[in-house]
Amino acid sequence: MIKRNTVQKMKILDYLVNTKSHPTAEEVYAEVSKDIPTISLSTVYRNLNMMVDSSEIVKFEVGNEAHYDADTSFHHHAFCKSCKSVYDIFDADISNYITENAIIPNFEIETAHLIFQGRCAKCSPKIEVDDFSLAATEIEELN
Repeated sequence: MIKRNTVQKMKILDYLVNTKSHPTAEEVYAEVSKDIPTISLSTVYRNLNMMVDSSEIVKFEVGNEAHYDADTSFHHHAFCKSCKSVYDIFDADISNYITENAIIPNFEIETAHLIFQGRCAKCSPKIEVDDFSLAATEIEELN
């Protein structure tokens, strides 16, 4: 199959590269349709799926929705169950611990992708300032 770089695909990828919000397909469509009013939601889905299949972007499911991320570097995610925000977690120690210590019969773990679920610093008055909330705040500022 020939891989084409259409205007639609390039606009979708450009949006994903320039956002840290981990949008759903509907959110990608809402943003991209501002520049390409004739684009359809099915075209957005088709392009997202092709980019996932070719490892250009990452797809993960959380909160009963698929989210997309143009950052294909190895990292995890944290999902706020209250405001639905998704944060990047760059911590190799977590992955290393799992891949070195988890034992699954008849299975060799090569990699792990975790999605932490809870409440972010904005949504939980219980959270004190610590490394995670600082990291989440820094990421929030990038949005």
